[in-house]
Amino acid sequence: MQNFCVSRGAALVLALFITGCGGSGGGAPSVSVSVQVSWNANREAAVNRPGGGYRVYHSRSSGFDIATASFVDVPYSSGATASTNANLTLSSGDNYIKVIAYSGLNPSGSAASGEIKLSVPFGAIP
Repeated sequence: MQNFCVSRGAALVLALFITGCGGSGGGAPSVSVSVQVSWNANREAAVNRPGGGYRVYHSRSSGFDIATASFVDVPYSSGATASTNANLTLSSGDNYIKVIAYSGLNPSGSAASGEIKLSVPFGAIP
């Protein structure tokens, strides 16, 4: 388990769940892993109402720019806070993840969290 700040002290926690693997022929098989990412709710009211939420960015390159990265949107839907988890499907090798909180007042979001490196195994896990 690894933690880092998303904004205002929110912690990001990663939980790994293998969803499948495959490959053909020589070399290391390709592995696809479902990663559940969760964090503490941002306390800013605008994040936790319509127009707010989080974006979880991921890339294969360290130091990636969120403007060009893939992401999963986690919009506010109901309740006291926006959902604080997302599922990502990542490929074998090193993957990098960042999270931002956004709102209707700031649709581009807060500064991105620190980057976390997640290495997905190249072989089947027993």
